[in-house]
Amino acid sequence: MAEAGNVACPVMPEGLAWQNGAGNLLGLHLHGMFEVARVLQALFAAATLTLDSVFDGLADYIDRHFGPGVLQGLLAAD
Repeated sequence: MAEAGNVACPVMPEGLAWQNGAGNLLGLHLHGMFEVARVLQALFAAATLTLDSVFDGLADYIDRHFGPGVLQGLLAAD
């Protein structure tokens, strides 16, 4: 049973992790973790692209290198 006043406090930015007052319990919320620049910097020790910029780059690449109708043709293929 939880002790009165022993509440979880955030220990990472963006509410990704919480720890109880005693420090013996850590809760993680991993969804979205790789979209936080400070987390990526801490994990990989380098500046990284945001998820939005990666998808924008992918869309630009497809616009430049795929002919009209290619993606629609893939959907129609058996």
